[in-house]
Amino acid sequence: MPDALINPPEQARTALPDVLGVLEAGGYGVLQLPPKGGHGLLLAVIADQVAEYTHHGYAVVAVGVRGEPGEGLHWRRLAPLLRHRGVALPPRYLVCPEVDAVAEGQRFAAFLAGYDLPAEEQRRWRV
Repeated sequence: MPDALINPPEQARTALPDVLGVLEAGGYGVLQLPPKGGHGLLLAVIADQVAEYTHHGYAVVAVGVRGEPGEGLHWRRLAPLLRHRGVALPPRYLVCPEVDAVAEGQRFAAFLAGYDLPAEEQRRWRV
């Protein structure tokens, strides 16, 4: 998740849905991505963490922000790191700040609900 969603600028707070609240309600955790800039080693560590979560059966999604440089996901640098670790690229969801924040939050919650593992798989892998 990009820094722009965890620490949004004051003027953007009302334009964005409560992404952290939606993630918490869905039982998701958060790996925060750094702001734009040269963060190669940090992105490698994040790729290791994503690989570990997927290895243990956790559903992983990439959440970005439409309009941010690279959607805030560092995708050009992170995707090869994930592939190198044998991890399928997670589905991406881009939060759209230009639409109604409540409707966008509901759309995001529906995306997460449709993506998670079945309950029996969650019990099997999440120990």
